[in-house]
Parts: sequence; structure tokens; C-alpha cells
Amino acid sequence: MILVFVILTILASFLVLIFEQDSNPQEYQSFWDSIWWAFVTVFTVGYGDIKPVTFGGRMVAIVVMFAGITLLSLITATISSIFVAKRIREDQGLESIKYEHHIILCGWNRNAEAVVETILSFSEHHSLRLVLINDLPEEEINSILDRFRKHNVKFIRGDYTQHAPLERANIDEADAVVLLPNLSRLQPQEADDRTLLATLNIKSSHAKLKVIAFLMNRENEIHLKRAKADQIFISDQFINYFIASHVVEPGLTNVFADLLTPEGRNSIETAAIPQRFRGKTYSELSQHFKEQHKYLLLGLLSEVETIGISAFLSSDTSQLDAFIEKKLKQSGHTLGEENKILVNLNPDDDYVIQENEKAIVLK
Repeated sequence: MILVFVILTILASFLVLIFEQDSNPQEYQSFWDSIWWAFVTVFTVGYGDIKPVTFGGRMVAIVVMFAGITLLSLITATISSIFVAKRIREDQGLESIKYEHHIILCGWNRNAEAVVETILSFSEHHSLRLVLINDLPEEEINSILDRFRKHNVKFIRGDYTQHAPLERANIDEADAVVLLPNLSRLQPQEADDRTLLATLNIKSSHAKLKVIAFLMNRENEIHLKRAKADQIFISDQFINYFIASHVVEPGLTNVFADLLTPEGRNSIETAAIPQRFRGKTYSELSQHFKEQHKYLLLGLLSEVETIGISAFLSSDTSQLDAFIEKKLKQSGHTLGEENKILVNLNPDDDYVIQENEKAIVLK
């Protein structure tokens, strides 16, 4: 259509110049004058500064008027349909996402909305962007997207254990993937199996991408560690501690509630350590955060490259692996030593700050 539009404009310019250059030379002095007239006529602007006076020139003008209105209408309708179709595909979760440094959240259950709200509560400080991958019914996912519309949460429909939906979510540029048990359709064990499969799929092609996985059954933790998940959470993992602490230390759970909910007045976060404090003591850094930011320094956090014991075990649950695991537990070790995040809470005042450490602060 654009090609026809260009040809029509050039052809009309030549024809009107042929008809008008002898009878109307004061207005049609050159080819560029006729080009100007053709564009003004096609776009129905109608300045009237240049106009044909001959019969042939006016016949060309009539053809240009009808053809211009038709072509412009078709071009406008086509462009509009492209944007409408793109929006519909986005709402249906079929359009590719161009986000970078975003978080991909796979799966859905009754706690997923609270997880999304909590992630987005940190977006004011960390500029987080979120992409959801699941196969919820269209009405339900539209309701969720409308609720988080101001945060520009995007949606991809599909099976997150497959490569195609992850590619549409631009996993190559993502910072992390969160895997929730898909309890909207599956039983707990089936959901854990899909979490394991998704972890294997992601880590096989994106080994350095952080994968945070949520499990329903503790027995599946060892398999997920062998799949190289960076962080594993287990359903009701801390409930025993919270119940016991409330019995033994009444009111302590209120402290946790204030720290672990978006509505709380305080929060525990990480903060970058200024370069001038590398090689300085922990007490000096603590004084800096207290005086400059009114933060309470709780400890230090570092990320190191380590090789876990589970990397040397086979992928099946053989008797030899079971024997090795049993002996490790008896000696006080676990397969979880491959965790790359090291936490050093409340170190000595004379502890020297290292190069790769971050501060853990209470705001």
C-alpha cells in the first residue's frame, strides 16, 4: 500500500505537470511544485496555493482525491490493526517481552499474588520489573494484570518447563527466575516434579541465571539441589520456629511480622559498602551507616563461587550416594554446602571488610 501510495504521488505529479506547465506556468514552475500539490491533495489538506486549471489536470486531481482517501484509510486501518492485534496478543500472553534485568515468575497458587505484591513493594528502590508465566484462565489472568497494571507486569501464556515460553519472556536478559508450585492445576508432588524439570531446563541453557524454587515436599530438596537451584524454599519451612518462638518468647513473632511484611515500618535489606571502607573494620562501617543513613548494621553478605558436595554424586539415588549422605550428616555436614551466598551476622568489631561483601542493614 505504501508502494502504491508513492507511485500514485509521483505519477500524478508528472501528469499534472504535463497538463499545467503550458497553461498554468506561474504555479507549476517545476516538478517539485507538482510534488507539493500531489501531497497536499492526497492528504486532503487542500491549501489551494497551487491548483490545476486545465481539464486534464482536474481529471488527474479527481483520481488523486479518490485514490488518496482510499489508500490513506487502508494504511491507517492496517497500522491500527497491527497495534490492536499486538495488544490482544499481549493480553493473551502470546507476545514476546522486551524487558531487560527483570524477574520471571513461573507457576501459580493461592500465595502467588502475595509473592507478586511483595516483589513489587521493593520496586521503588530496585526498579524491578516482573513477567508472569502460567496457564491460568483468561478471565483470571486479566484480573491479576489489571490489579498490577501500574507496575507494568507482563504475562506469557504457556508451559514454563518448555523453552518457547521462557524465550518469549526474554530469559536471556532476566536477572532471576522464581518457580512456584503450580497448584492451580496439579497435586503437590506433580507440582514439585515440574519445578525440578523447569530448573533442569533453565540451568542447562542459562547456568549463571539465578533460580529460586519453592517446594511442597522436603524429600524433593536433594533433587533440586542437584539440579543447581540457587535458592530453595520449602512449604511451612519456618512455621515450627514461629510457633515455638511465640510460646517461649511472646511478642517475638510481632517483630518478624513487622520486618517481613510490606506494610511494616522497618525492613531488612542489603546496601552497597562504599569503596573507602574496604579494608576497614566492621565497627567503622557500622558507625557510618548509623550516622549517615540511620541504618542499623546487622552483618555482612557475600557471594562466592564454590563447588558443592552434591556435584560429585550421581543423578540417581544409589546406595553409595545414600551411604555418603548418611556419613556426611553424621559428621555434621550437609549436601547444602554448595550455597553460594555466605552470611556473616554480627561479626566482631575488628572484623575487616572484604572486597566482595555487602552490608545487611535494618532500615
